[in-house]
Amino acid sequence: MIFSVLFFGTIVRLISINQSLWLDEATTAIASQLSLSDFFTHFMSGDFHPPLYYLVIHYWTLVFGYSEIALRFPSVIFGLLTIYLVYLIAREIKVKWPIIAPLFLATSGLHIYYSQEARMYSMATFLVTLTVYLFLKQKWLLFALTLPLIFLTDYLSILILPALITYSYFYDKRILKNMFFSTTPLLITFIIWFPTFFKQLTHGMLVKENANNWWNILGPVTFKNVALIPTKFMIGRVSIESQTIYLSVIITLGFIFALALSKAKNKLVWSWFLVSLIVGVLISFFIPTLTYFRYLFILPAFYLLLSETAGKILIALIIAINLLTSSFYLLNSKFHREDWRSVAKEIGDQKIVFPNDSQKEALIYYGKEENIISVQELKTISNEPVWLSRYVWEIFDPTDSTRLRLIDRGYNMIEEKRYNGVVIQKYESRN
Repeated sequence: MIFSVLFFGTIVRLISINQSLWLDEATTAIASQLSLSDFFTHFMSGDFHPPLYYLVIHYWTLVFGYSEIALRFPSVIFGLLTIYLVYLIAREIKVKWPIIAPLFLATSGLHIYYSQEARMYSMATFLVTLTVYLFLKQKWLLFALTLPLIFLTDYLSILILPALITYSYFYDKRILKNMFFSTTPLLITFIIWFPTFFKQLTHGMLVKENANNWWNILGPVTFKNVALIPTKFMIGRVSIESQTIYLSVIITLGFIFALALSKAKNKLVWSWFLVSLIVGVLISFFIPTLTYFRYLFILPAFYLLLSETAGKILIALIIAINLLTSSFYLLNSKFHREDWRSVAKEIGDQKIVFPNDSQKEALIYYGKEENIISVQELKTISNEPVWLSRYVWEIFDPTDSTRLRLIDRGYNMIEEKRYNGVVIQKYESRN
């Protein structure tokens, strides 16, 4: 049955995989095309992520190219491998029906979404799940090697380590010595990487001073940010326009899921799920991390706990919810990613102005680098129409200075276009 689940998981992860890259995926594409020298000396210090995933994509694209599908396919592979590992863990911890947890994960709207994204979260989830499996099997050498791989893929996902240490301390002190020695490669990796990590951290902390609105988006501790983690675990990326209906659905499902989770007994899986989340919340009082997709690495634990106690009715309900919400995402373009591909097509040979030096990567990926100009360069295009990007202008241009300068230079807005969260406005000169 596991191969049937993997086959189904493969099919659904290939539906709509050719949608437009959004901004962060375009960053992945551009970073993967840099020389290794430029990547480590220039790109890394300004990014908030470790290098391993980018390096995987760099060498992958040398063989398979830079199309949307090629860039996303490694995440599909990591997603499918995670499903299989969840099956192995379920067997190892003696879940009554070990096929249920991988079936939950295979149909999960959230896992499908990030198994289709050219970012590091699917790879990090795979590595964390592999680490838990090796911990269960007490394969300490391999376990020791996976820890630095997690750290070099996604910093936050290394929170699996305090979760495993907590479990060992309270429930199996005999393996603490093995745990201690297994962290040696991770410690060496951290020491070597620390200068770059410190630069990234320093650069990131400046965001709080220079772009406080962006800092708030990164995930500080709020009730909403904490509540969104289990909410998105239950229903994926979809939403309901009516807030009343949305809250009613979430509260009802939350009660049902919480009741099932309260009966789960496996202490290792609880440590994976709960300790990782609690430590993440504590860190977020200082460095914001509470955006739900960053905690994708605890989603397998969530489903393993549910599969431990779920009866046939609850199993059917969870699968039905997963299939329904996954279908909303896969088949309705409203729930797809930002459509920068259509923006590139819309502006054609005309120029576009951005309110900030960043947020340009997607149009650069779609071949429009020469079309991007600053407000100061408007005089070089005579009286031709010009587009203005309104993408996250509230964050990076809160005084709306770019639009106001366009107006001061004699431009009037004549139309506005919207492409799945990307808004652009067309201006014509009055002169």
